[in-house]
Amino acid sequence: LCAVWAWQAGRWLEQPAGEPVAADLLVALGGDAGDRALSAVDLYRQGRAPRILVTALEDNPPQARSAYLHWRAQLLVEAGVPREALVFEAESTNSWEEARNTLALMRKHGWRRALVVSDPYHMRRLDWAWGKVFAGSGFEYRLVASAPAWWKPDRWWLDEKSAQAVISEHIKLVYYLAVK
Repeated sequence: LCAVWAWQAGRWLEQPAGEPVAADLLVALGGDAGDRALSAVDLYRQGRAPRILVTALEDNPPQARSAYLHWRAQLLVEAGVPREALVFEAESTNSWEEARNTLALMRKHGWRRALVVSDPYHMRRLDWAWGKVFAGSGFEYRLVASAPAWWKPDRWWLDEKSAQAVISEHIKLVYYLAVK
């Protein structure tokens, strides 16, 4: 049983991701090196939503978060997203806060559905956190996985970066289940 779990751990983490649908907002979650933003660009070009929310999730001091938002915004604009289509959220420091703060923005602006873009290994924890935050709100979200070239869900144990992601996400998921 443990061997089956270990073999499928990468796929299990990414399983809650869904196919993109029409939405009011794309959410490019922070904490990555650009794959999430680039996936949001693709969805924007497909006409899935008219705006992209860029979050500043980083382990940096609050004064450094604007630099993180800046390079991601620059990446999006250089990829063809008009600056006026960008919305920024710089307060979140973890996935739970990103969900809570996104829901607050959606309420404020009357946006009903969001496509939440993150890395595939992040989907299970996001599904749990966003599901808790959005429960009973009347607002919708759908998780959409980015496509990092390095992610190896079927052979994660043979790739150092994939192994770190799988192990780290399982630890974070246990923490979220225990604390949140």
